[in-house]
Amino acid sequence: MPTKKNIRTPEKLYEYFEQYKEDCKSNPKQENIWNSREGKQAHLDREIPLTWNGFEVWLFKKKILTCINDYKSNKEERYTEYANIIRAIDGEIYEDKFAGATAGIYQHNIIARDLGLADKKDHSSSDGSMTPAPTIVVSKEIKDEIDKL
Repeated sequence: MPTKKNIRTPEKLYEYFEQYKEDCKSNPKQENIWNSREGKQAHLDREIPLTWNGFEVWLFKKKILTCINDYKSNKEERYTEYANIIRAIDGEIYEDKFAGATAGIYQHNIIARDLGLADKKDHSSSDGSMTPAPTIVVSKEIKDEIDKL
């Protein structure tokens, strides 16, 4: 007999995601920097990207859910009705990271790795000049996203 779902409806899951998003964006991390002109330490707010791990931690701290993987993987076909919401959340997380990295809000190299984008360099050269030719490898989905921009 299946156990009850902690998040009863897909709409409730999305409502929780919206709360996480609001909480995440309204509570930036603070970077401590030295202000040499004033001779003291200053604080710089740094926006945090949305992530599945961050959402899961938020759900856990709110005592809503300990693990979101069952919903994401549709464990035992029990979460089929959540698929569209999971896809929408995944898209919002991707868009937040991609747009944030391209706008310089987030570290582009970290986000690129997280999104599966790779900047691979060939360290051998066909002409013997030791000048590597950069190769960028992207998935078809990423290429389609870039083409839309």
